[in-house]
Amino acid sequence: MSNIPRTIVVGGGLAGLSTAHTVLERGGSVLLLDKKPSLGGNSVKASSGINGAGTEAQRALQVEDTAEMFYKDTASSAGPDLARPELITALTANSASAIAWLTDTFNVDLSVVSRLGGHTVSRTHRDKSGAPGWAITSALMKKLTALADEPDPRVEIAKSARVVRLLEESAVVVGVEYEVGGSRVEARGNVVLATGGYAADSSPDGLLAQHRPDLLALATTNGDHATGDGLRLALALAAPAAVCDLTQVQVHPTGFVDPAHPDAKTKFLAAEALRGAGGLLLDAHGARFVREVERRDVVTEAMQTVEGAGRGPVRLVLGERAVEEVKKHCDFYVSKNLMKRYSNAAAFAEDTGIPLDNILSTFASYGQDGDRFGTGTFRLLFLSLSHDILHSYTILDSSRCMLTTFLAVSTTKSYTYTEALCVAIITPVVHYTMGGLTIDPSARVTHTRDGKLVPIPGLWAAGEVIGGVHGRNRLAGSSLLEAVVFGRIAGTGAVGAP
Repeated sequence: MSNIPRTIVVGGGLAGLSTAHTVLERGGSVLLLDKKPSLGGNSVKASSGINGAGTEAQRALQVEDTAEMFYKDTASSAGPDLARPELITALTANSASAIAWLTDTFNVDLSVVSRLGGHTVSRTHRDKSGAPGWAITSALMKKLTALADEPDPRVEIAKSARVVRLLEESAVVVGVEYEVGGSRVEARGNVVLATGGYAADSSPDGLLAQHRPDLLALATTNGDHATGDGLRLALALAAPAAVCDLTQVQVHPTGFVDPAHPDAKTKFLAAEALRGAGGLLLDAHGARFVREVERRDVVTEAMQTVEGAGRGPVRLVLGERAVEEVKKHCDFYVSKNLMKRYSNAAAFAEDTGIPLDNILSTFASYGQDGDRFGTGTFRLLFLSLSHDILHSYTILDSSRCMLTTFLAVSTTKSYTYTEALCVAIITPVVHYTMGGLTIDPSARVTHTRDGKLVPIPGLWAAGEVIGGVHGRNRLAGSSLLEAVVFGRIAGTGAVGAP
């Protein structure tokens, strides 16, 4: 056994798992605690991917990207008043190495790269299975669990173990007290909080009620574990941790409305990849109302305006080519009765009552001159395969600095929209909490002393429990990245600290 102090990781999602593996890589030992009977947290449900700038996968696809470009996109999304340069730099500068760590150390396939809302280039990586959160998190989970089962004396995992307080001595965090199997146990070591956010904390006196009561009526995509435990633990210290941006809660524009349970308070997320593949958002009249690959906050505001004006429900519509790009997503959603297949636009119109002429008009104008919403990077995905394809040619898309192949289609004949469609009713949902514990770029939790933020000795944090990284709006693909980057930073710091 190493004589390096044990690191106690609270939370078994991707941030906690990344921390634990980093501790082991640095020669330390780890105790991983999770209050649920299984590991994974919300990370296993992440469906869009993980961002990285300057990666091998991007180079293979001729995508020119840099950490500086990623920084600019993230800072723009965060907003000038809430962007924190040192944290954004830590996130973006370490993104390529985070992707390499996942692919090289855990053999995770991250070869598919997409451009999602708010990004100026394609940088969101996922695997070919279409379930990136599970692919990434399960790989780390399986490896750590295998070590614990050997057993490896460096690794201990305790599930259904709820941390009730942080142990302090002379203003230094020295361990935790936790409940497991009806008993209370004290464990000593440096502590990393990786407990997630508070997007499911909808209790009358919860964090959402305190800071965003206007969101309590919305459903959430989060599991019932996302109740802000880490914040409460750190706020209960003798010198409470500082927090920031607790009013900044991301409402994701697309949560599935289950026809069998339309009022359910927990909803499946309709992955941003569906819109990234070319999915359209249509109001109750069959009209588009926003550029689908805009930033999440922009799309959400547009959807809420439409719903407030009585033009709901909003539907997400994918044509054949879009479905092919995210086929496994769509197959899964159809199996859950969250998405419905139609043989063509006429069947869609008949079932929903939307005038067919409106639908055809929307499809016909998509990507054409005068289309005020544009197509982002997914031009002509709704053109039927039966159309007269004149030729395929390649142009340089300067907005992405990469080569993109489009199809030139005859405009001398009217389009016949005979292709099959996948359609879902969607609504905005509480998805992610940008606020949380204040940290420095070394992932050390801070508190206020003499008017300044200073680190709390013995305490680090990673993942959604931290605040300040995303400002007003988190870019798609940056939650998994935040978990890995700051988990690795926290793990390194916890091992190296006395």
